[in-house]
Amino acid sequence: MEQVLIMCASHPQADPRPNRMIHWLKDKYAVTVLGLEPVNVDGVESIGVPSFSQGFVLTVIRKCIALLGMLFVHLGFLGLAESLSLNLHARIASHIDPNVLNRLQNANFDLIVSHDIVLLPLAFAVRKKAKVLLDAREFYPRHYVDRPLWRLISQPEMDYLCEIYLHKCEGMITVSDGIAEEYKKRYRVNSQVVLSLPEFKELSPTPVRIDNIRIIHHGIASPSRRLDQMIEMMDHVDKRFSLDVMLVPQKSRYWDKLVEMASARTNVRIIPPVPMNEIVTFTHAYDIGLFLSAPTTFNLKYALPNKLFEFVQARLAVAIGPSIEMRKIVEKYDCGVVSRDFEPESMAEVLNQLTSERVMYYKNQSHKASHELNAQTNTEKVRQIVRELAER
Repeated sequence: MEQVLIMCASHPQADPRPNRMIHWLKDKYAVTVLGLEPVNVDGVESIGVPSFSQGFVLTVIRKCIALLGMLFVHLGFLGLAESLSLNLHARIASHIDPNVLNRLQNANFDLIVSHDIVLLPLAFAVRKKAKVLLDAREFYPRHYVDRPLWRLISQPEMDYLCEIYLHKCEGMITVSDGIAEEYKKRYRVNSQVVLSLPEFKELSPTPVRIDNIRIIHHGIASPSRRLDQMIEMMDHVDKRFSLDVMLVPQKSRYWDKLVEMASARTNVRIIPPVPMNEIVTFTHAYDIGLFLSAPTTFNLKYALPNKLFEFVQARLAVAIGPSIEMRKIVEKYDCGVVSRDFEPESMAEVLNQLTSERVMYYKNQSHKASHELNAQTNTEKVRQIVRELAER
């Protein structure tokens, strides 16, 4: 049986795309998973690395190598840049537990799937004969361009990793057309779009109450996503609406701001998160799934996130701002509303115009769409990509 290594710099049990990849491939391949913690999946070998952090000194060296490499790239010395990366950067990037590294180097993988670009140097350090498939879940060089420190310290390294490694990968997938087009334009690489679709659930839309329309948003408390605007929106909606914001608690000033804003309003709650595989069934009791996020970064501009499809699978009406990729889905399946811009007042205006009957209509449209927009749609597509790579 062919050997597949799936790598992610996250918790694979709770990270949707690596988690789905594991389940798509485990029945047809001998799968090993490398992540921040082991996974508990029958028939899957698991390696937990508590942290891929390499300490301050190694991090500085790694970023200096990236800056020097990009200088070579801009001067036209691509060969020097590649040599620098393969001989130095890969060794530093793969500076994890020596026992883990030896275990990977002694294995004979046929395919390595990396769900994070920062792990590509490690993938190529242990690949031997293996093909490498990158799941580019973001356009990495513009991930947090709204943060000056990130632009200064991390953006050059992301650009360098893309310049050196993308064209070496035998395959590449990503999350939306806009991100795929940007990778092709900037780095001259082709990628296939694999939507972030959840597992199908046997559910039916719940009835909508005239006097109590429940809205849900779930995700992470990132300042880039401007969750504060969704809370602010609730100052402008009718009394029949309430909003629950399901977030992973964290220690940050932005988190404190969100908690303070929610506490000051009677129609907003911040609620604790549920496990990833329970999100759809938990949110099924709501009426509207909300994601109002201004395009503060390139990735938010072309976002096509898990939560959109989880809203659909939960049989909710969808309410979004005019986000390019999400708008395509909502309008294609006629499963929700799109505000004219990203201002809280604009979304409130759209919501206030909704009748309970119209919300129920959109919930029924999501019900229809849920039979197409689920992980089974991706299963054969991903297996075909893997088969083609393995047969090359």
